[in-house]
Amino acid sequence: MLNMSQQPAIYNPVLQNRSLLVVDDEENILQAIQRSFRGTKYQVYTASSAEDALNILKLHDVQVVLSDFRMPEINGGALVKDVQQQYPEIVSMILTGQADFEVAVDVMNSGAAYKFLSKPWNNKELIEQVDHAFDEYQQRLIARSKEQITQQYIKPERVLFDRAAEHLLSQNQKFAVASIILSDMAFLDYYWQQQEAGTSILDSIESIVSTYLSPSCEVFEVDVDQLLVIIPESECNANLHDSLVVLGEALSLTCGADKLHPKIASQLAYAESPFEGSNIAQLVHSIRNISTHDYADHITQGKCSDVIRLDAAHLAQKKRKQTIQNSIQQAINSNQFSLYFQPKVNLSNGIVERAEVLMRWEHSSLGWVSPEEFISLSELDGQIEKIGTWLFKKSVADLGVLRKQYGEKVSLAINVSPRQLKTSQIVEEFTYLLAETGLSPECIELEITEGCVIDDLEQTGKVLWELKDLGLRIAIDDFGSGYASFAYLSKLPVDVLKLDKILIDDLETNNDMIDMLKSIIDLCGRMQIEVVAEGVENERQVKMLKELGCHYIQGYVYSRPITKENFEKILINQPFIYPKDAHS
Repeated sequence: MLNMSQQPAIYNPVLQNRSLLVVDDEENILQAIQRSFRGTKYQVYTASSAEDALNILKLHDVQVVLSDFRMPEINGGALVKDVQQQYPEIVSMILTGQADFEVAVDVMNSGAAYKFLSKPWNNKELIEQVDHAFDEYQQRLIARSKEQITQQYIKPERVLFDRAAEHLLSQNQKFAVASIILSDMAFLDYYWQQQEAGTSILDSIESIVSTYLSPSCEVFEVDVDQLLVIIPESECNANLHDSLVVLGEALSLTCGADKLHPKIASQLAYAESPFEGSNIAQLVHSIRNISTHDYADHITQGKCSDVIRLDAAHLAQKKRKQTIQNSIQQAINSNQFSLYFQPKVNLSNGIVERAEVLMRWEHSSLGWVSPEEFISLSELDGQIEKIGTWLFKKSVADLGVLRKQYGEKVSLAINVSPRQLKTSQIVEEFTYLLAETGLSPECIELEITEGCVIDDLEQTGKVLWELKDLGLRIAIDDFGSGYASFAYLSKLPVDVLKLDKILIDDLETNNDMIDMLKSIIDLCGRMQIEVVAEGVENERQVKMLKELGCHYIQGYVYSRPITKENFEKILINQPFIYPKDAHS
C-alpha cells in the first residue's frame, strides 16, 4: 500500500522563477530583446553562441530558450536538439528569418522546438509567445511528474503489458491495443485517496471493460490515469470501433452516476496490429501524446465519436497539422496568403457591387491548404488573431483600390473569427485602418457566424455595437445552420442576414421551406435588414428567391470565388443578366 507521505508532486506546479535564455550572435538583437522584457515577470539571460547557452543552462534554472537559427559553428536547430536531449522539460523556440524557414520547420517537426518566431518581431506578440511557452513548460512538469509516478509505483503493470504485447507480435498474432485515459486532472486527488484505502477506481473500470468488450481482454493499469487493454484476435472485427464507442459512453455514465467517484471524462484510442512500423514503446508513446485538441478536432471533422483509431492516416494528418501551424507566421510575413472574391448579385437589377473576401493559401510543400483547415488550426493556438489582422489590412487596401477605379458603391464583406470578438482589439484595428485609409466605413461589412453570436451574446453584442459605432455594417452569417432564431436580432446592430445554403437546397421541392423563407424575408424587411442568400446553385432558385423578395444572392450559379483581377472584369461588364426564365 502506498503511504500518502510518499506521494510525488503531481499537482499544478507554481514556478518560483521564470527564466528565459535568449541566444543570438548579434549583440544588438540580444539587447533589443532584453529591453522588450523590462518590467515583466521574466529573468532574461543572454548568450552569443550555442556553447555559451549550454554553459548557462548548467548554472541556472531556465524554463524557456529562445534561439536565433543562423549562428556560426552550431546553429539554433542543433542547439535546441541538444537542449531537448539534456533538458527535456525546457521549452525551446526558434527566432528565424525567411531564408531559414524550411530548415527551421524541419527542426520543429522533429519535436525539438515548440514554435518558431519570425524576424522582425513585434514586442507584444513576442511576450505573448513566451507566456505560452511557460504554460507549456508547466504542462511538461505535470507530464514528467506523472511519468515518475509510473516509474515508481505502476511500472510492473507496464512491464507486464509490454511482455504480453511483444509476445503476440512475435507469434504474428493479430490483436488490438486500446487506451483509456481519464482526462480530468482533479481525478489524481481521488486516486491517491483510494490508494491509501487499498482500493482503486481503475479496478471498477476494468470490470466495465470486460463487460462491454470481452472477458478475454487483458487490462493493464499502466499509469495513475491510464489503462491499456489488449484485445484478442477474436474481438478484432469491423465492430471493434463501435464497441469502444459504447464502452466510452458506459464509462462516462458510470463515473458520473456513482457519487463516490469524481465526475470525469475518458479519452479512448486504439490501434490494430501490425502497428505501421512502430514498436510497442513507440505505439504507447503515440497514444499517450494524442492531445485534447486532437480529440476535439476528431469530432469537428464529422466523426461519430471521440474514439480515435491510431493508424498511418492519423499520424500523417497529425504531421500535416504541425506543419501548417508552424508555417502560418511565415506565410503572413512572406505574403503567401491571397484574397479571392465571391460576388454578390443585386436581384433587383443584376448589378454586382459587393463581394465576400475569402482567404487562400498555397503552401510551399503542401500545396493548396483549405481555409477550413488552416483557420481551424489557427483558432487552437491563437494565431487566428494574426491571420485576422492580415485579412483586415489586405481587404481594406484592396477595397480602397477598387473604389477608386470602379466607384464609391463597391463594398466588401470580411469574415470575423469568434476569437476576435472576445476583446475590443478588432475595434482598435478598424479605427486605425479607417483613419489611415480614409475609407467610408459603410463600405465594409463584417460577417459574424450565427453560432458565435449565440455562444456569448453579451460580449459579442458589446463588441458589435462598438464596431457599429464606427459606421461598419454587421452581417449575421450562416443563418439557419443550427439556431435560426430571431430572438437575438433585436439586441444586435444587424444590417444583413445571410441565409445558409441548407435553407436554399430544399427550396425547389419543399413548400414549408418556401413559407419559412418568405416569413424570414418579410420580417427582415420590417426590421430594415437586407437578406443575402448564399449557396445558390441554379436558375430556378434565383427566380424563386427574387419572387420571395430576397435582396442579394451569392453562389456558384453566378460565380465561384475568383481572383481580384477576375472580379474587376465583372465590375466592368455590368449588369449580369440571368436567362430569361430566371429574370422575368
